[in-house]
Amino acid sequence: MSKIHCSPEMSVLDIGCGPDGRSIEVFLPSNYQIVGIDLFDEKEIKIDHPQFRYIKQDAQDLSRFSDGEFDLAVSIGMLEHICDRVILEKVASEIIRVSKQYIIVVPWKYAWIEPHFRIPFFQLMPHNLQRALTISLNLHNLGRKVRQDRAYIPKNYQWLSNTEWRQFFAGSKVYLSPTLETIAIVKCASICRVKGCRQN
Repeated sequence: MSKIHCSPEMSVLDIGCGPDGRSIEVFLPSNYQIVGIDLFDEKEIKIDHPQFRYIKQDAQDLSRFSDGEFDLAVSIGMLEHICDRVILEKVASEIIRVSKQYIIVVPWKYAWIEPHFRIPFFQLMPHNLQRALTISLNLHNLGRKVRQDRAYIPKNYQWLSNTEWRQFFAGSKVYLSPTLETIAIVKCASICRVKGCRQN
């Protein structure tokens, strides 16, 4: 959050918020207006934030929101699972359209420990070795699914380079996390357009 303009009562769109607050809600001030979108049914959502509102919505089509409606869009640990480049481009375009600023957190391609499978340099291994390790060690509790579907990992996980991510988010900057596991793709408004911002 130190890389963007913040202000009281910011409007935030959380793309892929998850059902249980795995994203950022617990860290945001209580006066932030947060809209979370995901594909879970509303009854499954257990996010405890006084200004949180959930909408079941596919991120490919955010037409219900106007251009620049949100002061900030956030997506943590979701976009690496969109392995269809056409769909990923649609999602990225919609994030850019509806937000004044954004923070996208995804695994770093060269992470020492891959954050999902928790194996050193798993993301750089040949697919057959990834599959064998996942099945034999039941990594990420995916052993059965990977055994049943040989293409499960490449269909559900991708590790793009910083340059590749910037192709989807033109004009962004990329920051490596202190743990060397994830990167944050960040676009900050060059001139602050966030209501109440005093950092102009």
